[in-house]
Amino acid sequence: MDRRAQPRSSLYRAHRLVARGVAPTGWTVSIHPPGGQPRAVLRNTVPNGLAILLEEARQQVDRRLDGALWQREP
Repeated sequence: MDRRAQPRSSLYRAHRLVARGVAPTGWTVSIHPPGGQPRAVLRNTVPNGLAILLEEARQQVDRRLDGALWQREP
């Protein structure tokens, strides 16, 4: 039996995040940047992992806009 959930869409820092899931196989989150830039797609196979995947998508948007975090001590 195919139990596809309806896509969920939200906006984060002008990037559209679209989450799709198929129980029990996991989740897919697409990151659509503004201005027609190429999208990124994140996937996981954890049935209850949507919150984790959305957090990773937000971190990718933050890195894209703010740059990478400083990795060393000053």
